[in-house]
Amino acid sequence: MSRVFLLIRGLALLGVVASVGTPSVAGPRSTTSLQPVYRFHAAHAVSFRCAFDSRTLHFCPSRYSVQLAPGKHTLRVRAVGKRGSSRVVAVKVSVTVPYPALTAAAPVQVGKGAGVPAVDGSDVWVPVTSTGALARVGATGAVVGTTKVGVASASGAGFLDSATAAGGSVWSASDAGGTITRIEPATGAIIATIAAGTRPGGLVVGDGAVWAFGFLGDAVTRIDVGTGLARTLHVSGAVATGIAYGGGSLWLLTTNPSRILEVDPSSGAVRRTIALQAPFTPTASIIETWWLAYGDGAVWATLPNYGAVARLETATGSVVYARTPYGRPFGVAAGDGSAWVATDHGVDRLDGVTGKPTGVALLPTADASGFVSIAYAGGAAWFANYDRGTLTRVSG
Repeated sequence: MSRVFLLIRGLALLGVVASVGTPSVAGPRSTTSLQPVYRFHAAHAVSFRCAFDSRTLHFCPSRYSVQLAPGKHTLRVRAVGKRGSSRVVAVKVSVTVPYPALTAAAPVQVGKGAGVPAVDGSDVWVPVTSTGALARVGATGAVVGTTKVGVASASGAGFLDSATAAGGSVWSASDAGGTITRIEPATGAIIATIAAGTRPGGLVVGDGAVWAFGFLGDAVTRIDVGTGLARTLHVSGAVATGIAYGGGSLWLLTTNPSRILEVDPSSGAVRRTIALQAPFTPTASIIETWWLAYGDGAVWATLPNYGAVARLETATGSVVYARTPYGRPFGVAAGDGSAWVATDHGVDRLDGVTGKPTGVALLPTADASGFVSIAYAGGAAWFANYDRGTLTRVSG
C-alpha cells in the first residue's frame, strides 16, 4: 500500500474528517425561464443551504429551482459537511422576458373569489364567488357598487361565478346557487333570477340569448334576452368545462376525453366533434380542459395540464396547439386579432392566427389556485384573480 493511502486510512480511523469544499453552482446566469434550475456540488458536502435575494439561508437540495420574477437576483449557496460549513458563494442571475411587455394598471380589490368579469361600457362587473355579490368597477378604477346575486361559497369549495353583458343588462351566474341573475346596470337592481340547473358555468351571448353550460355535465341553459324565458338543451356526450358562440353554432369544450363539440343551438344536436390531442408532455394534473372563446372564425381552448392552448379553425376543423410561455392557462378571451390568455402567472397575448406570443404581462399571482379569468372589450383585457380578489386592466 502507498504511504498516502495509509495516511488517509489512518486519519479516517482516528475520526479525522476532511473539510467541506467551496460549492460550485451550475445553472443559467441569464435566462428567460421564470423557474430556472440550479445544481450544487462541493467536496465532502452532506447538504446545502441557499436563498435567492436574502442572506438568511435555508436548506436546499442539490438540485434547486424556485419561481423568480423578471429582473436581477442573487443566489447565495453554502455547503455543509460533517465538519463545519463552507464560505458562501454568490451568483448573479438575470431573468428577462423575450416578448413585448403589456401594460398592467394597478389591481382593484373586489373581494375574495373574483370570478369571470363582464365589460359593459366603461364599467366592469365582477362576480365575487365567496359572497355571492356582483361588484361594479367604474371608470375611475374603484368599486362603485355591489348587488347580492348568488349564494356565498366558502374559499376552497371549488365554485366559480361568472358574468356577461347582453341586451342592455348584466347577467351573473351563481355556480353554487344554480341561478342566473339579470341586473339593470344603471342602478344595479335585480330584474330577474332564473333557475339554471346544476352549476351554471361561463356565460356567452349569441342568437339573441345568453347561454350557460352545466359544469362537468351535458346540460346547456338558453335564456332569451327579449322574453327572459329559459330552456334546457342536453348535448350528448358532453362533460362540459367551457362554452362559446360564433359562426351560427354553439361550441362546448369537454373533458375526459378532451374535445370541442360544435352544437346546433336550436336542438342541442352535435354537428361535429373535434378531438384535442396536445403534442406536449403534461406538466401537472389539474383538469384537461378549462375555458373556451370564439373570435375571428376560430375557437380557443385552454389546456392547463399541458401549459398550452388549442386554436380550432372552424371552417376547416384544423387545430393548432401553442404553448403559453409563462404559467398554466385557464381563462381565454378573443379580441382585436389576438387571444388573451389568463395564466397563473398573468396575461399572455397570442397572435390570432399562429398562436405565437406577442405580449406578456406578469402579474402577482403567488399562491393562486388557478382560478384566474379574463374578458376583453374596448381595447383592454380584464384579468380577475380568484385568490387575491383582484381585477387588473391589461393593454398593449
